[in-house]
Amino acid sequence: MSAPLRLAFLGVTHPHARAWADAAHENDETRIVTVHDPDAEAGERFASGYGAAACGSLEDALDGVDAVVVDGRNDEAAAFATAGIEHRLPTFIEKTGARTAAELADVASLAERMGVATQMGYFIRYSDAVVTAADAIARGRLGTISLARFHSAIPHQAWATMGSWFADSTNVVTPFMEAGCHLVDMVRHLLGEPTEPTATTVRWDGTPSPGEDAIGTTMRCGDAVITIDFTAHEALPWNISWGGEIFGTEATLRFGVTPARSSIRDSGSYELVPRAAVDLRDGEQVQAEMSRENTELMRRGMRAFVDVVRGRAASPVDARSGAQTLRLIEDVLAAARR
Repeated sequence: MSAPLRLAFLGVTHPHARAWADAAHENDETRIVTVHDPDAEAGERFASGYGAAACGSLEDALDGVDAVVVDGRNDEAAAFATAGIEHRLPTFIEKTGARTAAELADVASLAERMGVATQMGYFIRYSDAVVTAADAIARGRLGTISLARFHSAIPHQAWATMGSWFADSTNVVTPFMEAGCHLVDMVRHLLGEPTEPTATTVRWDGTPSPGEDAIGTTMRCGDAVITIDFTAHEALPWNISWGGEIFGTEATLRFGVTPARSSIRDSGSYELVPRAAVDLRDGEQVQAEMSRENTELMRRGMRAFVDVVRGRAASPVDARSGAQTLRLIEDVLAAARR
């Protein structure tokens, strides 16, 4: 077996940073060796948890490594990714990857010119339920799709527990871009490139949100109508209500991303694929299963990145795709303003 890939973490203050680092730490093919963050104390704390060196400069952090993980603030991400790519290092980029589509598109263009692999941190696409949906669509099991509906949300409680992240308008552009980007990536992954977006938003008085508090958008994918709705104030915990319904001429698919659960129903049968791993009426079981699955989704994403770096597979979702997701979100927000 080849020596483990030596990883540099550039930026460590994103809410997902430790989960990705845990996935890398547990992977026999990766080792975190350097950490750099503009917040030196945060960098040192993070590095100490993985036996890595906290570096005061980017140059020191990038010296002697094989790949880069960018996992800090959104307003830092493009510069950190650019630094990794300029050192010709495969670069993993946490979503959103930038504050604008144009910034991330510049990163993608640089990577393409230099022949450097990139991968975005869109881990929801590795859910068993999303994999099931992609397979059903690819095999034509649903027939001709006419309509698809998707939902995502930020828990209302997150504004109290994670307000320093979500309410910081220098970091987060809008809640829909910050959290709903996962669903936009998933729609593009499952159904292709949407067009003709229309949208409506609401904004509450006195809200801590830097953007909309809820949004609904309708788009078109080929001959199908696509809707995505998003709220920044859902009572339920993270991700439990995230999912969708896809309506075809042969069958209807309903799914939730965590706990992963899917049903496919046609005129004569009702099939659960995959069956939820726990009783969805038991809150404690659900929370434990969601934690287990989220950990596994990060592991799958990190394994995918290793395969990209090793040349075993193409990037499942590269910086160009990430920029296209942000561009679609910007188009939706522009439609809402109109």
